[in-house]
Amino acid sequence: MKLKSLLVIILSVAMLGLADNAEAQRNKYKKRRQTNRKVSHYKGGLTGYGRFEPYIFVGANVNAGNYFGDLAPVNKAASTDVSFTRPGFGLWGGYKFHHSMAVTAGINWVRVFGDDFASDPGSEDGFSRYARNLSFRNDIKEFRVALQLFLFPNYGGPNQRLPFNAYLSLGAAVFHHEPKGKVPDADYQSAQDGSVAAPQAGEWVKLRPLGTEGQNLGIVDAYKNIELSLPIAVGAQMRIPNTQLTAGLEFGLRYLFTDYIDDVSTNYVGLDQFDDDLARIMSDRASVPFSSKGEARDLTNLRIINNHGEGHNYFIEGNVGTGIDGSKRGNPDNNDMIFVTQIKVSYVLGSTTRRRAKYR
Repeated sequence: MKLKSLLVIILSVAMLGLADNAEAQRNKYKKRRQTNRKVSHYKGGLTGYGRFEPYIFVGANVNAGNYFGDLAPVNKAASTDVSFTRPGFGLWGGYKFHHSMAVTAGINWVRVFGDDFASDPGSEDGFSRYARNLSFRNDIKEFRVALQLFLFPNYGGPNQRLPFNAYLSLGAAVFHHEPKGKVPDADYQSAQDGSVAAPQAGEWVKLRPLGTEGQNLGIVDAYKNIELSLPIAVGAQMRIPNTQLTAGLEFGLRYLFTDYIDDVSTNYVGLDQFDDDLARIMSDRASVPFSSKGEARDLTNLRIINNHGEGHNYFIEGNVGTGIDGSKRGNPDNNDMIFVTQIKVSYVLGSTTRRRAKYR
């Protein structure tokens, strides 16, 4: 009897052990299937499965350009006027070669504009700018290369891009520019009543060939229309779900290696030194009673004195040398800058088919 009871106990313990082992095996395979499912559905992140895969992308952008230089409304770093904003567009592409870095290259066209009419004639700094009454526009054609440094590393391939990321962009650019100015409707330097016609009145003419600061007279060196710049930008981008597209917004600054994006940098030249009437008129537009857009200017307190007809120097009384031969027209100590805001869309090239993890 005792032997039979012992056998029952031994058999019962054995059965329990086998049941526990079977349950452990089921749990083991269940965990393995869950792990493989996570791997197959992983979409990228700060940490993850697999390894980084480089990829190429191409895109397009629309631009909003603005400017800071000698024709800014006030003499403060990076100050500008929202009314100066002009449109543009571009094409670009890049190579994501590292989980946190990409190299990009692109071409851009953007127009910049400046006008002394936007300055406040009632302020100490704005008075002389308003009296000067210079204006310009310039179409910038740029080729830029840059390195993007991403805030969040992205492991995995092109189909595992993060839903959102931010970046810093540092680069170099070469650009072509040609500042233009709008010719007044009359030669107000010769006759304040506007009775003397101006050549090419109402047209936007290239200012660089005119030598408005005496470049053609040997007073200062001529400036180039192909220059370099240092672009720096910050941006954010968002992956568009279930597509190979990424949309982004970028705020950029171009530090230019020229002070002549606006055709203004150094000093005035006496009107009697110009052989070309158009160059003379475009060098100093203080006597013009209208802005480049045709708005009437308040000349009451400017007391414009014009002695061009007598062959003497000219000036605007009340300003610090405005208009006097050899007096300050611009500030050569600081180069110009351009601000570019871009809305960007890019497309990832190549297959982005999801590869599911294998499991047994």
